[in-house]
Amino acid sequence: MPYIAMARKWRPHSFSEMVGQEHIAQTLKNAITTGNIHHAFLFSGTRGVGKTTSARILAAMLNCTAASEQRPCGQCESCKAITAGLSMDVMEIDAASNNGVDDMREVLEGTQYPPMNSKYRVLIIDEVHALSKQAWYSMLKTLEEPPSYLVFIFATTDPNKIPATILSRVLCFDFKRLSSLQISKRLAFICEQEGIKVAPEALSIISEKADGSMRDALTIFDEVFAYSGSSITAESAQKALGIPPDALYVELIKAFEAHDAKGSFAVLEKATFAGAEIQVFLDGFIRFLRNFLYARLGISAEQLEISQESLDNLKKLAPELDQGDILRISKMIMELSEKCSAKHGLNPRLIAEAEFSKIAWLDRVVNINEALKNISNISNVPLNKENQKKIGSFAGTSSGIGTASTSSSSTRLNI
Repeated sequence: MPYIAMARKWRPHSFSEMVGQEHIAQTLKNAITTGNIHHAFLFSGTRGVGKTTSARILAAMLNCTAASEQRPCGQCESCKAITAGLSMDVMEIDAASNNGVDDMREVLEGTQYPPMNSKYRVLIIDEVHALSKQAWYSMLKTLEEPPSYLVFIFATTDPNKIPATILSRVLCFDFKRLSSLQISKRLAFICEQEGIKVAPEALSIISEKADGSMRDALTIFDEVFAYSGSSITAESAQKALGIPPDALYVELIKAFEAHDAKGSFAVLEKATFAGAEIQVFLDGFIRFLRNFLYARLGISAEQLEISQESLDNLKKLAPELDQGDILRISKMIMELSEKCSAKHGLNPRLIAEAEFSKIAWLDRVVNINEALKNISNISNVPLNKENQKKIGSFAGTSSGIGTASTSSSSTRLNI
């Protein structure tokens, strides 16, 4: 048999299989159960979160002859025809390539006739925001006074482009971006069904890369699976996706802790030599810093989707850096990532090296209350020449609002 892509093979066929959209699934199931079917729906949300899939499930539920409250039967003629894309009563249109007024008039002419083999004639229009104003106005009359058998289902990634006169005539459903944990759990279930061994860290890498899209996650998983085979590790996932290993990020953090700018340059050199793009390297480092901070805050390995060994290593990493230091580094790296992604024609590696130098030379953050306490204690010290030098050194490194910083080379007062 020819290979079927995971995104197609594991596409949901019922509302119970939908991930992260339970609020929408429950609303639509209640509407079908009570028979209160609206004549027009608008599904909006980012790519790959289930808009078109939900439209097909809704169409199947409306026309299935033996549907339960949870799912279409999948066995009746209507279900088979809809699944195969051959139903005469369910029409699916891509508005990105059929967005003119003539295209819409042709479609609407077909809706004048009752369904042939089903209860409802369903018109699914994907990327509906691409329709021209004239195309919208051509369907306005039908939306105002639709025949009892006609149901519109619009799907869009940009609802702001849809005219207000249309929005006032449809039921709007906002599909949420999926969390990494939701994606990881679904991928773990699929791997279990497919007999694929996969490390939790690998699922976490794929989920983060998918950026809230289940379809993207399955496509990325296909890529990793093709490289790794039936046993997927974090290392194989990183190699397949061109993501630097965490060992480089550990080395980079240690260089920052030691104020070693040269060492941070060496890490960047290793990453680029391995073929990693600067932007990809920085995005991975942001993810690593997030896990590093969460480990310090006591978040469990299960919540972070990493092994217990990895969590223990993060807790022991760079003890001289406290939470304030990690937050400050994270902010600077995120700003650096934005600079490198901007199209200014500048050398991203040069920008990264300059920012790494700045981070490496940063002093440590201390609590403002501790700094004020030390300043208060200083007032009780006799002002001989030696203490004047110490006080001057402390005052020079304790300025700032909300936090103060102390250099590792600063003289400490023993009071």
